[in-house]
Amino acid sequence: MDSIVLFIIILFTLPFIITTIIMTPIQYRYIKKMEELKEERKLTQSKLYEEMPVHEEVLHMNLQSNPLFIPANIIAGMIYNFRHR
Repeated sequence: MDSIVLFIIILFTLPFIITTIIMTPIQYRYIKKMEELKEERKLTQSKLYEEMPVHEEVLHMNLQSNPLFIPANIIAGMIYNFRHR
């Protein structure tokens, strides 16, 4: 019985760990690029998203709201804030 529980725990946590490891650098670069774009265009964040084409807005929503990417988003955001104080 214990081996089955361990297998289920590994089965459900392994995708989160692997996805977090892979997506953290990608999310960091995405956050950095969005901040550069915001400063380059001299827009607020809400204006930047309003002027975004629909396909980019959908990609942004999928990248930021996917439950598998939430840990990577949090870690990348913390790293970005730490490096750009």
